[in-house]
Amino acid sequence: MDSSFLSLPFFQRALFGGIIISFLLAFFGVITVLRKSSFFGDAVSHASLTGVAIGILLGVPPILSAILYGAVISFLIPYFQTKSRLNIDSILGIILPVSMALGVIILSFSPGYQPELISFLFGSVLSIGNAELIYILVATIFALILLSFILRSVINISFDTEYSKLIGINVKLIDGIYHLLLGVAVVLGISVVGVVLVNALLIIPATTAKLYSKSLKNFFILTPLISSFQTVFGLLLSIIINIPAGPSIAVVGGVMLGISVIITRWTK
Repeated sequence: MDSSFLSLPFFQRALFGGIIISFLLAFFGVITVLRKSSFFGDAVSHASLTGVAIGILLGVPPILSAILYGAVISFLIPYFQTKSRLNIDSILGIILPVSMALGVIILSFSPGYQPELISFLFGSVLSIGNAELIYILVATIFALILLSFILRSVINISFDTEYSKLIGINVKLIDGIYHLLLGVAVVLGISVVGVVLVNALLIIPATTAKLYSKSLKNFFILTPLISSFQTVFGLLLSIIINIPAGPSIAVVGGVMLGISVIITRWTK
């Protein structure tokens, strides 16, 4: 096998960016699986397509406009849940198609929008530039630092909201910050696997790690390792057999999860 592609700058950027985002989404994936709220990531990723479209139309970096729009949507979802009589599934079910449709409509006003649309729907990790890599790195560091400050409270809330209130945790504030950071993480994931497949990095590694984890600590350690392996192997596979990188990463994750289910069932 010719490994000369490993020295190519575009592949090195893709590998570095992919691993960074894999780690970021892995930590949020653990919490998302604990909360059984995987649909949230899907809704935010689809909603952020409108942010991408606005960025393209205004001539600003789409990743920045998408992060801003996704963060706002993530922050507003819990607010709508508390202020309306709708349950969270209904709210997400409304936001997902409406925002995605709005994004496609806005993109249609941009000349030659179809390549951009396909890129954001299914990822374009191999085309990450130096500027995007810097955005990804800065946003990831910022998100992980903030998450580290509220992580214990977020975990408490995930297990028992009422108990968290009793011990003095400001549930609304912590949940608001958490959803804001989750929105940023999901939007960053779009640059790797796209709007349609972002849950492949948010949910699949955490679900796989949960099968092997005997404690919460193990859960948090295993998930980023599995997520990084999924991304690296998916990228290598996409180059070797010439297939799209985003779908390749998603399929690798699905296969790993399937094998893990078989192994854990057999060992039990």
